[in-house]
Amino acid sequence: MTTETKVLQFNDCAFVARSMVSAAARAGIHWDYLPPEEVRPMTAAPKNPFLAKARFVPYLLRRRAALQAAEVVHVHYGTSARLLKERGMPHRPYVLTLHGTDIRRQWKDPAFHDEIQRAVDGAEHVYFANIDTAGNARAARADAEFLPAMVDAGALPAWAPSGESTVLFVSRWDEDKGVDVQLELARKLRAAVGPATRIQGLNWGPGAGTAAAAGVELLDRMPQADFHQVIARSHFTVGQATNNFATSEFEALCMGAPMAAVGQRLPRPDDGTTPPVVQGTADEVVEQLLMDLADPVVAAARLGGAAWARPRYDAASYVPRLAQLYRGIAA
Repeated sequence: MTTETKVLQFNDCAFVARSMVSAAARAGIHWDYLPPEEVRPMTAAPKNPFLAKARFVPYLLRRRAALQAAEVVHVHYGTSARLLKERGMPHRPYVLTLHGTDIRRQWKDPAFHDEIQRAVDGAEHVYFANIDTAGNARAARADAEFLPAMVDAGALPAWAPSGESTVLFVSRWDEDKGVDVQLELARKLRAAVGPATRIQGLNWGPGAGTAAAAGVELLDRMPQADFHQVIARSHFTVGQATNNFATSEFEALCMGAPMAAVGQRLPRPDDGTTPPVVQGTADEVVEQLLMDLADPVVAAARLGGAAWARPRYDAASYVPRLAQLYRGIAA
């Protein structure tokens, strides 16, 4: 009989670690989970220096207890690895997933480079979650491996468009998501579809105000499960205008929602495939959307987003592989 490895998923980005834990639980495997708000304080420090230091105590105690109970730690995000090595923390081997900004920007920033590189060097195994960071990740660590930004597809609602015709921008409005191109698309789409179609997006990111001025109906940030319902009710979704998608796009695709996005996506490094979405220039995307909004169900069937995304981005697909890695490290 094989004894289950005691694993701690430490920190999180875009709920990827939580998705891994949930998928593992459905497979009968228990992994502990320490989310960001339990890893370190999430609010500004008090001005009183004593209180500023004292507020770390419960976090230190929680981290210590979680590490004592673990055999292997899976650290999410490069700057979190140093927290395992603070005074009083029991030593545990760790796996590191680089989630984006840590390896895309911070690794090249002199203020963060050494910290990120130490985290990479000290890991038993290194993953990168974004295709566009493959070059940096493998420069930092030659054996770094692609592990996608997974979603918990088993917990997602099925796409079931309802109500008024709605196009939903699923990403926040900032530079990492190609905000300038997104705003151009929003303006052109608003002018083309007319008042019968709603265009929605999150009130999140420095470009949100400009998006509202372009005719986007902004939705206040909400619990993740509520946002999943918004995606499920929309008639068409719009992904970020970059060469790489993130968890919001993969959640929408796993639900079966049809998606459009300006530009071209990078192929996955494992099988060379790209997301099956309406794509091209802003004008080309608008032209295709005008036709597809007449029957989004037919468009969704043509694109086949769920059939492509679920085997590639559902966390359940990766649980056996990760469990095997953890067992090998613990041994």
